[in-house]
Amino acid sequence: MNAIVLYTKRQGQATSYEFNVFDNQFATENLAVRKVLMSMLESVRERLTDVEVEYNDSMLAEKLGARRAAETLRFLGATKDNSKENRSNGIVVSRSFQAPLTPERYAFFYGLTDIATLSHYRLKEGSEDRIVFYFTRYLQLIAPDESASQAFLQKLDEFSLPYRLVSIN
Repeated sequence: MNAIVLYTKRQGQATSYEFNVFDNQFATENLAVRKVLMSMLESVRERLTDVEVEYNDSMLAEKLGARRAAETLRFLGATKDNSKENRSNGIVVSRSFQAPLTPERYAFFYGLTDIATLSHYRLKEGSEDRIVFYFTRYLQLIAPDESASQAFLQKLDEFSLPYRLVSIN
């Protein structure tokens, strides 16, 4: 297997690791991609407090089926009170919500068989993004310190997932 490419960038004390889906040419359900997400999750697990999800009703229903889509959203914490509509020219193009990241919700993300099951999600530490998946374009870890960075890279090694770091400015 060729090494996956991770683009790195310093952001103050934090380091961003970006897995670009197109550059790496893996399907979002590929085991290597899943291992990248699992490594990211494990590296900041103790810091994560919230999940934020943005989705399009029809796309999610097409992917999961209407019933399972509704169950998934409820499980992840979507309610009428915390959901907001995102509009373009008066038309609802997506909805989003934020909820606490419970151990069960963490397990949901850790066990995803396709990291693109949800179009756009953020796993947060308070108001700070720690893991971002953005519309099948990229998966990003914002490691807040050196220990989180080392934990991420160590987990990739434990998964026997070869990687190459490319620094961008």
